[in-house]
Amino acid sequence: MSNPRARAFAVLALAVFSYQFANGINRSIQNNFFVEELQLQADQMGFLTTARELPGFLTALVAAAAMHLAPPHLGSLALTVMGVGYGSYGLVYSFAGLAAVSMIGSLGFHTWMPISNALGLSLASRDDAGQVLGKIQAIGFAGALISMGLIVLVVQIVGYRVSFFISGAVMVVGALAIVAFPARLAERPKHRLVLRRRYTLYYLLTFLDGCRGEVFMAFGVYLLVRQYHVDVRTITLLLLVSTVISMTLSQRVGRLIDTIGERRALTFSYACHFFTFLGFAFINDGMAAIALYVVYNVIMLFSMGTNTYLKRTADPGDVAPSLAMGMTTMHAAAMVVPVLGGMLWERFGFQLPFIVGAGFIVLSIFTCRQIPVHRPGPGPAAAPAG
Repeated sequence: MSNPRARAFAVLALAVFSYQFANGINRSIQNNFFVEELQLQADQMGFLTTARELPGFLTALVAAAAMHLAPPHLGSLALTVMGVGYGSYGLVYSFAGLAAVSMIGSLGFHTWMPISNALGLSLASRDDAGQVLGKIQAIGFAGALISMGLIVLVVQIVGYRVSFFISGAVMVVGALAIVAFPARLAERPKHRLVLRRRYTLYYLLTFLDGCRGEVFMAFGVYLLVRQYHVDVRTITLLLLVSTVISMTLSQRVGRLIDTIGERRALTFSYACHFFTFLGFAFINDGMAAIALYVVYNVIMLFSMGTNTYLKRTADPGDVAPSLAMGMTTMHAAAMVVPVLGGMLWERFGFQLPFIVGAGFIVLSIFTCRQIPVHRPGPGPAAAPAG
C-alpha cells in the first residue's frame, strides 16, 4: 500500500475491528457470567467496577511513563495486555481473581483508548475530525456486530469461559496489526503530562462523563440481568441492535458534529441521557429498561464530540497527552461512584444510583453550554472556534 495515510488508516481500522470484536464478546457475556456463575451482588459490582477502573484513573501517569515508546508500539502493548486480561476471565472462580484479571484487562483498555483516538485524530484535520473518528468507529462496530452474532450462535455450545479465551486471542491480532502504523504520521506528545488551564472545560466534561458512565457501566446491564432476569442471548441481541444502529449512524453523527459543533451536539446527547436515566429509575418494566438500554448506547455516539472539541482547540502536540489526562479525569469518578452506587442499591433499591446519575447529567448540560458556538469556515484552512 503506497499511500502512507491509506496504510495507516487500514492498520488502525484492523486494530479497532479486532478490539471491538473481542470487546463485543465480553460485553455480551460478562454480566451474565458475573451473576450466574460467580453470584455477584450489587455492592460487589460496585467494588469490582472501582477496581477495574483504577487503571483508568492512572492513565496519564502510564502514558507519561511510556512516552519513549512510539504511539503504535504503545498501542500494540496495550492491546496485548488487554487480550491477556480478557482471556483470563475464563480462568476465574472467585471475586478476588475476578478483580485481579479485570484490572489487567482494564490497564490495557485504558492505555489503548487515548492512543487509538490520538492515532485517529492524527489522520484528520481540524475540520473533519468527527468524520474520521466516525468512519473508524463504524469499522469497529462491524467487528462488534460479527462477534455478538457469533456469541448468539455458539455461547451455549462452548460456554462462557471458552468465549473469553477467544476474545483474548482476537485482541492479540489487533496488537500485531497496529505495529504497522507509520510512526511518522503519529503525532508524538511534546510533554509527558499536560494539565493546562486552557483545557479546563475539556477536563470537566470528561470528569462528568465519567460520573455518568460509571453508573451505567456498573449497573446498566446488571439491572437487566438481576432485576429483570434477562438472559445472555437477549443481552447479546440488544447489543447487536445497538451496534447495527450505531454502525449505520456513526459517520453521520461525526459529520453532524463537524457541522453544528460540539456545543449543540453534546447538549442534545446529554438531554437524551438525562431522560434515559430517569426512565431506568422510575419505569419499573423490563421491556422499557431494554429499550432505554439501546437508546443509551446509540446516543453514546455523540461522546466523540468531547474529543473533537479538544482537537479543534489544542496544540497538535498536546492532543495525545491531553486525551490521556482526560481519561484520568474521567476515571476519577470511578474511585467513588460505583462503590457508593452499589451501597445505595443494596440499601434503598436500584432506583437511587440512576437518580444520582441523572444529577451528574444535569451538570454536564450546564458545562457543555460553555463551549463556544461552532462556526464552520469556508474551507479546509478554516479553524473552527469549537
